Amino acid sequence: MTKSIQHFGVMLVWMCLPMLATSAQVENRDIKSALIYNFAVYTTWPAQESNVLNVCAFQEDQDNINYHLLEEKKINDKKITYKTIDGIEEIKNCQVLYLEETHWIKDKRLKENIEKYSVLTIADTGNQSAYASMINLQLENKKYSFTINNQVAKEASLTLSSKLLRLATRVY
Repeated sequence: MTKSIQHFGVMLVWMCLPMLATSAQVENRDIKSALIYNFAVYTTWPAQESNVLNVCAFQEDQDNINYHLLEEKKINDKKITYKTIDGIEEIKNCQVLYLEETHWIKDKRLKENIEKYSVLTIADTGNQSAYASMINLQLENKKYSFTINNQVAKEASLTLSSKLLRLATRVY
């Protein structure tokens, strides 16, 4: 009886290995979504009349976050919606912009538009800094940390909470 239970346990673990491998990818997407949500919670935008907070990502970046988790949330009575955008001109419809693999990441027009429209930018570019990023995620030893470029946030008329600033590994 004991050997058959052990054998069953080994087979169960062996059968679940493929699921465990794919769940790591989903987990990173979920973690990024949770971080995006929390960064938005601790951000203050200039007065806006809309009852919607748009979280956006360029087409190339849309698979890197679990936007379904974001769409279930609210911040200050504003319903979060997710939008995929194709170009810089669409940033005017966003309050939060997630960047990772997009070719727009180093474009000077990106910075001009986030300042003009007060868009919180969050980038996961590894060690490479994003020109217009306010919050830059880093994954080290399977843990996320982040740095904040508070100057870029201020230039976009955004206020990042002191609680958020204290959690950053580095603030510029």
